[in-house]
Amino acid sequence: MSDEFDRTQLVNIFVAEATDEMERFWRALHPTEKLYPSVEDIVEYHATGHKLKGAALLYGFSVLGRLGGVLEDLLEQASRFSAEQWPTIIQLLREISASFQVQVRDIGHGGKEDPSVLENFVHRANQFLAVPTVPLPRVTSGEQLAGPSTGNEQELLTETYLIPVLDPEVMSYFAPEAQEYLDILEKHLLHLDGKTEDFDAIHQLFRTAHTLKGSAYTVGFQAIGDLTHSIEDFMGAVRDHRLRILPGHTDLLLRTIDLVRALLRRDPVLLPALRERFAVAAHELKELGKSGGSTEGKLVRGEEESQATVVAEVGEGHEIDSLGSADRKSGEEREVIRVSRDRLERLLNLVGELVIDRGRLEQRLRTLDQLVAQVMTNKMRLVDAVQSFEDKHTYTFQQATKPVDEPGMTAGASIHDFGSLEFDQYDDFNILARRISEVTADISESMSQLNGSIRRAQDDMAQLQQLTLSMRDEIARARMVPIGTSFTRFRRAIREMARATGKDVTLVTSGEQTEIDTGVVERLVDPLVHLVRNAVYHGIEPASTRVAQGKASVGTVYLHAAHRGSSVVIEVEDDGGGLELRKIKSRAVEKGLIRQEVAAALPDSEAIKFIFLPGFSTAETVDNQAGRGVGMDVVKRAIEAMNGHIEVESVKSFGTKFTLHLPLTLLIATALLVRVGNERYAIPLPSVREVTIPTGSAMQVVTGRSVMQLGEEAIDVCPLDKLLRREAGIADHGKSVVIVRTSTGPLGCAVDELLGRQEIVIKSLGRLKLFERAVFGGAAIDPEGRVVLVLDVNRLTAQPSCESPTGESDDTRLSATTLMDVGMPSVQSTPGFPLLLIDDSLSIRKFVGRMLESAGYAVDTASDGEEGCRKAATQQYQLIITDLEMPRLNGYEVIQALRARPQTQTTPILVMTTRAGDKHRHMAMAAGASGYIAKPVEERALIQEIQRWTGRAMNVGK
Repeated sequence: MSDEFDRTQLVNIFVAEATDEMERFWRALHPTEKLYPSVEDIVEYHATGHKLKGAALLYGFSVLGRLGGVLEDLLEQASRFSAEQWPTIIQLLREISASFQVQVRDIGHGGKEDPSVLENFVHRANQFLAVPTVPLPRVTSGEQLAGPSTGNEQELLTETYLIPVLDPEVMSYFAPEAQEYLDILEKHLLHLDGKTEDFDAIHQLFRTAHTLKGSAYTVGFQAIGDLTHSIEDFMGAVRDHRLRILPGHTDLLLRTIDLVRALLRRDPVLLPALRERFAVAAHELKELGKSGGSTEGKLVRGEEESQATVVAEVGEGHEIDSLGSADRKSGEEREVIRVSRDRLERLLNLVGELVIDRGRLEQRLRTLDQLVAQVMTNKMRLVDAVQSFEDKHTYTFQQATKPVDEPGMTAGASIHDFGSLEFDQYDDFNILARRISEVTADISESMSQLNGSIRRAQDDMAQLQQLTLSMRDEIARARMVPIGTSFTRFRRAIREMARATGKDVTLVTSGEQTEIDTGVVERLVDPLVHLVRNAVYHGIEPASTRVAQGKASVGTVYLHAAHRGSSVVIEVEDDGGGLELRKIKSRAVEKGLIRQEVAAALPDSEAIKFIFLPGFSTAETVDNQAGRGVGMDVVKRAIEAMNGHIEVESVKSFGTKFTLHLPLTLLIATALLVRVGNERYAIPLPSVREVTIPTGSAMQVVTGRSVMQLGEEAIDVCPLDKLLRREAGIADHGKSVVIVRTSTGPLGCAVDELLGRQEIVIKSLGRLKLFERAVFGGAAIDPEGRVVLVLDVNRLTAQPSCESPTGESDDTRLSATTLMDVGMPSVQSTPGFPLLLIDDSLSIRKFVGRMLESAGYAVDTASDGEEGCRKAATQQYQLIITDLEMPRLNGYEVIQALRARPQTQTTPILVMTTRAGDKHRHMAMAAGASGYIAKPVEERALIQEIQRWTGRAMNVGK
């Protein structure tokens, strides 16, 4: 931190804010009119815990940060605690609050934190939390913590223990193998939840943990080996009937699996958090191993004891069978090798280049074929000329001169003694004509052979094309993975959501073997998780309601995948109450999206589209599960970013079904090539609805826009060059119109020429800033070697609306013909204006504000999202920094609101939050954020990020 910072003053600000917040919370915990507060009285204070956690960590107070995190977790899950648990929860909150206030007071008097209170509070809180709190990193390191591999001895959790230095080649094969084993462990643990007598699953868990443990120790990853050793020991005890899997054990083992996944990332930034999480996991696994001594872990004596003997015998026989079947399966399995995905992509790119080169050769052959045809035409002209010459001179006689007797002829004998019909005579013209005729015949024969060779080369080229395409398809197929590999995550998401909402829900899956590109699967997981969670939260009714309606008490979510042509279709369906269309219409009227009289007559299919709008939610309350209005719009954008689309069907009282249509792969696509001016573009075929050439009567001008009447449908038509901001065009009936599917409905794009359908290998445009908001999803190379940009049709609708040539267009034309011109407006900073800092914590506003001012920036602040949006509407800023979790308007809503306004559409927006997870980051970037910084923020990193967007030189104190 720079010398200008007065830490004492900043700490005093933090102490004052923390004292004020905790006093309000303390009063809420001690109501005067009753013994204990209700859930409604204190649930809103989870934001207080979150705010104090972030502020404490920012100032380096790790103990207070962790206490704030425990408060936040307990209050977020307050609604699910039972009436019997509630007094104990309130007592725990009161003790944490009292300890927090004491430590804040000590800090204010120059004292230090007391870390000895943490273990007691964390342990007691974890007994009630559905997802136990993950302790936040401490500032200190090198603590002595118990590890599974050392028994009662203390082991130092050093960096080399948690993040060992391993050969990259070793990690290249160990990491994918470990991920597969972790998926198997997670799958069988979720299967065992409620089915603890499935000996096949128990044995598979034991064998998988044993294998992963051995692999980890072999490559030198001791931390993972120790954790999986503990899992193996526990499952071995369960298999031998020394222990039982009790409620809560599954959660502990799943958290351990998550920790192993985090260790596999080997990210030094996560080291403090890994150290804390490992300590907690080691302690809990150690206690889990001791549970065999408790009455819960033992089988009861007497009659159950005899039954246990029978079960044990059956279990042993079953184990032998499963071992034998496992051996048989392993013998039948095909041998496999591991190849990195990057290498497969490189191979696919090389095959793409081969296809392009083959196309060039084919074009050369076509050119040669055309030359052969031209030569044959000229040859025929020569044949006619020679024939005419030969007819004229072959049988002529020299009459004008007297012939000379040939030597060797006998006296009195001469060829002239013969008549013209008795003996043919040839002069030089005759001989030339004869020789030209022979040469022409030879040329004809050679050209015939050349033509045959070209035909055979074309056949060989067609065969090469087939082999090349087959090779490309096989390499692309090597990137395919069964979509069922990700279904385990959905089971876990449904399990956790059902537990949080108090509902009974089961997941039924089909089509797990449907293969799809691994890149699609990775980008599909988050949208699907959101859909299945929504199905539980919004769709499935409580058990009592379902029984009253004559339904089964247990709700069902169906997840189905199947191939359909060159696409894959995924369906997420529930048997709940269906979408509340009346409430959707009412909320749309409240938000000013539609008038009341229009809403009353709006078809259900149109009303459903409102759920995909940013910030739209029908939830009555805002909590950590729903009500923030961030979700379905992000899901829709994620699907459309993969050139897919989503459909919704809902029947009241019977349920809702979301159908996702996605391409099999993102690297290879069938596209329609079009020409606009001198440029060629590719439109992915799944985005093309139809192609037409409108007649004059079909084109109309309505309110300044060109509209084409197609059946009973009126479709906006705009020249593609205008949408791409090239040069002004006219949507006349002489041009072909490609009707594409967009997020806002069909759109007609007028093009100069249709070049046909072609399979293309899509290449990334890279991370150049000029492509960040462009309307292109990639690029391809046509057989002639020219670069063809691939359009993302959903981004086209973000361009200014098309108007007829007679109307006035309010969009700004760019005369340059650079690639920047054909993209969306790039995010631009406006120099000379201040920065806007939006955060609900006074400490953070003061701390970060001083940091920015010391770097030479003028700073304006706002205490919540609504105030920030109000200031941004009246004042111009060169950059905006916002927190995510704030009262009135959260960070996602702030970003969406700012991006919807013309004056802030291009202003850089940085998110600064304690939520460092990928999910929060991806949602923020999808909403329109320019950058993402995790708290506690480091000064130099923050200034560098701001400087990257403002273009100003950095001024950071040493």
